[in-house]
Amino acid sequence: FNTFNTTIITNNLRMALPFLPGHSTNSNLGVDNFRKPHAFDMRNGVPVFVGEEKPGIGGKALPGQKIAPKSKIVPNGAGQSAPSWVVHDRQVLRFSAYFQEAVHEKREEKYRIRNCTILYYLEDDSIQVNEARQENSGIPQGTLIRRHRIPQPPPSDDQFYTVEAFNVGNSVTLYSRSFTIRNCDAFTRNFLTKSGIKVPGAESTEPADPTSYTGNNRLQPCSLTDLTRSAIL
Repeated sequence: FNTFNTTIITNNLRMALPFLPGHSTNSNLGVDNFRKPHAFDMRNGVPVFVGEEKPGIGGKALPGQKIAPKSKIVPNGAGQSAPSWVVHDRQVLRFSAYFQEAVHEKREEKYRIRNCTILYYLEDDSIQVNEARQENSGIPQGTLIRRHRIPQPPPSDDQFYTVEAFNVGNSVTLYSRSFTIRNCDAFTRNFLTKSGIKVPGAESTEPADPTSYTGNNRLQPCSLTDLTRSAIL
């Protein structure tokens, strides 16, 4: 008998025999996986309890436990199966996003809007965030987050971000900073659509930035002539 037939016979015996000493069957009959998952992980040299979402012995869910899937949803390819780093080699999802940064050093502005680009690498689920450099902005720009896998915010910090979290209109929190996705390129929209994810249209209006360096309401620097004129008056 195989494992499936053994399980059926075991279940039938449970229903037929009364629950009395000598009449109960072994529930582990035909089971060959008795591995017990660990409940602690080492993070920065400190043991952290991570056993809340771990399954029981043999990978079975505990009573009342719902195990969240940790694998991403990608379209099924034709032909032989291959690892993700081969199928999605050099395939990158590109999202246009922004985040709001509070300003405490200046009286003229309370916040500023910073536009950036989120790159999601399909081959290893790594993420990179870049911001276009603006000349003479006085703000550290360029690569805001280097490419690596980013964990989700607590209480799901034992899981990493997957492609399902990124879509137009969504907000993702990367290291306590909330990014709002406004748009994506054609390849990204086509990939998400084939994956069964509905992609909304791009946001037509940009978020208002009172201190935009390209708008008409930008803060104008005070010249030496203005200082001299105000001192004379």
